[in-house]
Amino acid sequence: MTRPEPVQRTVFRCFVPVTLRWNDVDIQGHVNNSVPFQLFDTAVSHWQIENQLFHSVEQPICVVARQSCNFFAEIGMMDKVTVGLALERIGSSSITYLLGLFVNDAQTSAVQGEFVHVVVDNVTRKPAPISDEARRVLQTIAAKRD
Repeated sequence: MTRPEPVQRTVFRCFVPVTLRWNDVDIQGHVNNSVPFQLFDTAVSHWQIENQLFHSVEQPICVVARQSCNFFAEIGMMDKVTVGLALERIGSSSITYLLGLFVNDAQTSAVQGEFVHVVVDNVTRKPAPISDEARRVLQTIAAKRD
């Protein structure tokens, strides 16, 4: 299996600064392996709320279908961390986000993740189609690939 390469900051159109907490650091002095998943979830949720997607009674909601993470460099408690958020793929009822954690002014991600949401009806919890308006908004953060 080929190890993935860390993603570059230039791939992302959206950045969300995050503040680390003391309990995010483990006994080895670096950010615990579970923390990037929490930061990714928070960044995606905040972006959706700010863009009025999937967070009101009349809209479908998103549920997490899959998360993955690759670690390339340690992150320490005092590091300044930014989450890069990009749309990787959009299906009929699924959204795949590409995420990266960037430390201080680094141009290469310390952690790279993938986050897959399935859009579901907020009552039946059955997959629901992604609206044209939601697609338009999601496309504004499409990953910039060469």
